[in-house]
Amino acid sequence: MSGAEVALIATAVGTATSVVGSIKQGQAASQAAKFNSQVASNNAASARATASENALRERRDALRRQGAIRARSGAGAPLDLLEDQVMEDELKVLSILHEGDIQAGNYTTQASLERQRGRSAKQAATFSAVGSLLKGTASGAGQYKDLPSTSFLKF
Repeated sequence: MSGAEVALIATAVGTATSVVGSIKQGQAASQAAKFNSQVASNNAASARATASENALRERRDALRRQGAIRARSGAGAPLDLLEDQVMEDELKVLSILHEGDIQAGNYTTQASLERQRGRSAKQAATFSAVGSLLKGTASGAGQYKDLPSTSFLKF
């Protein structure tokens, strides 16, 4: 086997390895992005559930505070104090729910970005594989042209 034949075979093997490596790298990046997207989606659901639970807890605390004001109102506490407390408590609950929605929205955006990152990684890997294939083919064609006519690789 001549040096030119070895070089052509090495080019073919190198090209195949590069193509497969690019595809595998894209698949791995896509899988990682898919996993990260699922984690972010889970975090969004968790943020909503946590906000709901915290809002429920705040409502129970609010009822206790309002009950104490009602009890004092029998002892002369003004009712507008109760009204103010009810409004303040409701604002706290709404604020907790709003913060949960914002956090969940951020996680949902992150999940969407991760899905896009996965699609982009696959696309980039495909382009890289095609580029490697074309480059290897061009290099191999040049080497094939230079093979002696007696080479076992000549068709």
